[in-house]
Parts: sequence; structure tokens; C-alpha cells
Amino acid sequence: MGAERVAENKALVWSGEHWIAYLKNHDNQADVGRVSLYRVTYSAAGEGHVAFVDIPDEAFTGIYTDSEKLAEFITKTVARGPSNNNFYRHDIPILEAEITRSGDVRTTPSWTIDAEGGAVEAVWTSIHPPVILEGPGPDNNGAAVTHSLLFFANEATISFNGKSIGGVVYVRDDWIRAIGRQGTSAVFAIAETTTTTTND
Repeated sequence: MGAERVAENKALVWSGEHWIAYLKNHDNQADVGRVSLYRVTYSAAGEGHVAFVDIPDEAFTGIYTDSEKLAEFITKTVARGPSNNNFYRHDIPILEAEITRSGDVRTTPSWTIDAEGGAVEAVWTSIHPPVILEGPGPDNNGAAVTHSLLFFANEATISFNGKSIGGVVYVRDDWIRAIGRQGTSAVFAIAETTTTTTND
């Protein structure tokens, strides 16, 4: 009893959280700021934080992390591997940063990325009830999200050195493939697990 719940042919890629905030101005098709942050609790490269940040007007673009080894793993295996988002395909540097979370996860969670050259804070508000995913989800180059709890937000802000960069949350069609409907450009996934299928 219960043996059918054990995935014998799966190998763990990583498990943790993924926080996304992409903002754009109403009259502009280009994002004014993007934060895509991974809080990894388990992977072949260990644990830690990796944040892809792009704020064009401040020339603040990089992969910020407290573990270079983990950043290389996430960049190659998780972000650039299964993702079709061009954000992850830019040849941007890996830079050291202190990455911390604060706020109430139910109402105003935030992340701060403090690095040489500036500090970025992303805050999520007006948060929807969770979308509970039971996988596997769509296969992306052999990897799939097996489980996740997605919290979409109607509002988010990104600040650089204490000043808001502006921009608003928008609707993204990219979510249709994963959840069958549109989602917003501000979302965080907790209890996220990605696996690959083995031949055993």
C-alpha cells in the first residue's frame, strides 16, 4: 500500500523556491526591471541563493549569489536548461551578493540583493491564493516540475538603492503551458521540486 506514490524512475534536480518579479511601464513593451530569484534548499551544488537581476536604466545586470558553484549549476541546469526566457540566455557575469528575505509571506514578502554597485529590493503584494501543482508538468529538455505551490501577485515593486524603478505587473501568456491559463509577471513558487526521468 502506498508504493504507487513512490517515483522510482525519477531523479531530483533541485528543490526550493523561485521568486519572479518582472515589471514594465504601461506604454513600453520592454521590462523596466526583472528579478528571478532561486532559494535552493537541495541540489547537486548544495544550497543557497541565486538571483538573476536586470535593471537596464541603472546598468545593474548580473547573476547575484552567495555561492558561485550554485549559480553555475542553476544557470546551466535549471534556468538556461529548461527555460525559453531570453532573460536567462544573456551572457551576464556571476557576482557575489548578500541575499536576504523579509516581510510576511502571506501579504508583503520581499527579497533584498545587496552587492557591490547597488542594492535591489523586490516586494510582492496583493497575493492570490496558491495554485497547487501536482506534476509532472511540461517536459523541458528532460526536466519537469513535479510539485509546486504558485502564489501569483497583482502588484509588485522593485527598488534600486532605496528608490522605486517604476513599472507595473502584467499578464503573461507563458503560464498557459504550465497551468492552463494566464498568470501574472509577479509570482513566487514555494515547495518547488524539479526532476528528470531515469532509465532505471
